[in-house]
Amino acid sequence: MTFVGSNYHNLDSKNRLFIPVRYRDQLGEKFFIMPGANGCLFVYPQENFDVVAEQYRMKHRSPKEQTEFFSKVCEVSVDNQGRVTLDAKHVEYASLVKEVAVVGAGRRVEIWSMDKFKITYLDNDAEIDYSEDIDW
Repeated sequence: MTFVGSNYHNLDSKNRLFIPVRYRDQLGEKFFIMPGANGCLFVYPQENFDVVAEQYRMKHRSPKEQTEFFSKVCEVSVDNQGRVTLDAKHVEYASLVKEVAVVGAGRRVEIWSMDKFKITYLDNDAEIDYSEDIDW
């Protein structure tokens, strides 16, 4: 399963965020949200999170490290309107205020504040040549 594309939505006053259908279909009934790199949130379906969790367990064996890692992960599911309620600590970590980018990132979905997403990806004028990485 590969998550692709970008979507822009608003976070409401109760920290609810719409998850696009194309992602919901792949994420499944329940999925996992955790702090990610560069101030975004990572969203994993169960099977991909299990791989990430096992990789972490193998590299970080101390109980303290594992507790710190797993305590920051939230298991979520969507409501009848296709929204998830984000944990307040995740909202704070990712600096989510109103406008949010929900983007496909291969094996996961990422949730970004629109400001950070623009600075990190949209305002970057450099052209990237992917042709060398793909066997056409």
